[in-house]
Amino acid sequence: MGNSRTPITSSEEAALNHLEQYFNAADDDETLTQEDAVDYLMEQGIERADARAHIEQLLLKGYLYEVEDELRLPSRP
Repeated sequence: MGNSRTPITSSEEAALNHLEQYFNAADDDETLTQEDAVDYLMEQGIERADARAHIEQLLLKGYLYEVEDELRLPSRP
């Protein structure tokens, strides 16, 4: 059946790639919030409003999910 996720834009893909690096570099017991992710994306040169919008879209499209204020990254197919 292929990939059933909603496609993302190239800028959302770039943000997701940055976030994957961020998640991979974090300690296993470290909790990462939306604000942490926004701050990290800003360090990568993305404006705050764009970072928030990318995270919101990635959440809505299933590329990120949130559990008790903690962002999580599902494994990519």
